[in-house]
Amino acid sequence: MASINLMAQTTKPETGLINKTSCGSFWRFDFNYETIDADGETPIVLSAAIFMTNSVYSKTMKAKGCGLLNHYTISDDKSRPTNVSSFFTLEGLLSNTNYIIIESDGFGFGVDVKRNQKYLQGRATARVNIDAFIAGRKILEDEGYEYENVVLNLGYSQGGNSGMWVNRLVAEGYRSDELPKIDLCVIGGGPYDMYAHYKKLAEENMTQYPVALPLIMSGMIDAGGYKVNYEDIFNEEFANDLPELFDSKEHDTDYINNYIYENYGSINEKSLALDEIVTSAFFDEENEAMKDIILHLKENSLVYDAWKPEKTDKISFVHSTEDEVVPVLNMYNMEKHLNDNGYTSYDITYFDGLHTPTGTSYAFFAASAISNFVPAGMEDVFNDTPKEDTHDIYSIDGRLLFKNMTIRDAFQSLPKGIYIVNGQKVVKE
Repeated sequence: MASINLMAQTTKPETGLINKTSCGSFWRFDFNYETIDADGETPIVLSAAIFMTNSVYSKTMKAKGCGLLNHYTISDDKSRPTNVSSFFTLEGLLSNTNYIIIESDGFGFGVDVKRNQKYLQGRATARVNIDAFIAGRKILEDEGYEYENVVLNLGYSQGGNSGMWVNRLVAEGYRSDELPKIDLCVIGGGPYDMYAHYKKLAEENMTQYPVALPLIMSGMIDAGGYKVNYEDIFNEEFANDLPELFDSKEHDTDYINNYIYENYGSINEKSLALDEIVTSAFFDEENEAMKDIILHLKENSLVYDAWKPEKTDKISFVHSTEDEVVPVLNMYNMEKHLNDNGYTSYDITYFDGLHTPTGTSYAFFAASAISNFVPAGMEDVFNDTPKEDTHDIYSIDGRLLFKNMTIRDAFQSLPKGIYIVNGQKVVKE
């Protein structure tokens, strides 16, 4: 992996392009940008990444447009977008479509790693993601890159919620001079109705993805200005685990899930009875602490206020009917909201797997959807641009395995292992 450092580190984050990194099948540009904190007022600096194919990087091909990618749930800083380098990632798949992809590290990661990640604070997250997108396009222009005037909005899981909030802010006119509309939105697995999600969890007293609950509660407690203490919701033993598990930003979601299963639930069944980690207050909507949290669950959902994504030309949703992390009721309630508010330019594709495998399905679905997307009036332009880049893939000992293969096909065809793509070692896990 080759990197070009463009700026010395300082104690205060500088803004602008920081470095360029060759990741084999694509390039990643890291940059810092000015945005606004979750309070809607305080200026802050966050970090973000730009992803593009080698042919776009070398300017031998004009990109088909730019995609705003809203990142999925992460808990460790190593998983941030500005650390992505693998061929076999959502970023790798999407950038291989010859769109330039721009993705913010968001709150709590990258240059902002010392702070709370403000999980699922919808308006605040969408705002910093839009600001990253606009700042990223300005950097591209400064670097002499040209691209078609096509805008995509993408994301899965947390990114599905954030992506829908991006649609909402664009509809409201946020930075409309620079981002007047979205041509295509492809999102999936999003918690669009977090209050209904909470009610289901409380009624069933069970979760198969326990890392999400502390993240959600933390995000809503932060949104409420810390009027609620973690000890109001979580029992003392689990509350004592929270700083190491979450504030350290050292443990990924798999590690945290397994830690919670082993110490509080069932590692064999991969499940947790919630009353093993929460207090009785969690189940009581009339409890003062839960009243505050429920208020913010509703505020950060997308189905409790009258609005429609009127400046997004089309939305393609993906969700699994068997999703054990973000129940399908989120999709049903989002669909009802859109219909009730007069928005019909959408479609829904349902899968039947669990949440994480459906994330892989989303990646293939989104890559296919945007590869084949032709905006009205741009048929001639897009007919001359390859739908996806292709690559020669070698074994670790130098044998040519596939010639001119797309990342999507490689992702589906190759077993786990180490490969050589464009002179770089690539690991498929």
